[in-house]
Amino acid sequence: MSATAIREPHVPRASFAALLTILLVGLPAVQLLTGCRAALPRTTTQPAVPADTNAELVEYISDLPYVTAESAYRAVYILSNGEIFEDSYEALVTEMQRDGLIGHAWDYDPAEFIDRAAVGHLVARACDIRTGLNWQLTGLGRYGYRELVYRRIAHPSGEYSLISGGEFLGLLARAEEYLHQVGRAPGDRAELGSEPTP
Repeated sequence: MSATAIREPHVPRASFAALLTILLVGLPAVQLLTGCRAALPRTTTQPAVPADTNAELVEYISDLPYVTAESAYRAVYILSNGEIFEDSYEALVTEMQRDGLIGHAWDYDPAEFIDRAAVGHLVARACDIRTGLNWQLTGLGRYGYRELVYRRIAHPSGEYSLISGGEFLGLLARAEEYLHQVGRAPGDRAELGSEPTP
């Protein structure tokens, strides 16, 4: 009878360390590539977005803790076209895809919060900002947001954090001012009346 021992399979320690490195580095990289949408709050419990007047929409957005997809789409549609969109959210998505403001792969639910990268994409497209090599090559929203920061339309911040309603309205006001400065505004500037006298 032979006295050969049964050998256990040898797993080198280097392969375990490599596997651990892949898990620790790969998972955050996948989250970064997917836009970190999984880590952000997903939806709001606000009432339905008003689609009748611009004033109602502005008041609604100002009360939002974070901007939702439908409210952002409706506001950016006004910025781009100079008029409100009174139809359903699904029709609005189709119209914005046709106008090139959003891609066909955008799958936001109407009440889902959107991050600064998505807002950057929307507003940069609405303002027809086509500069910036990374923005031109990739079309990724984070580069669109950086272009808005460069033009002083947006404030510097993390591209993947959520944006409050008030901050979003300020960004839209600066975007509208930019459109008037470059002569691309779809309509006349809103007249708010004369300054009050003391």
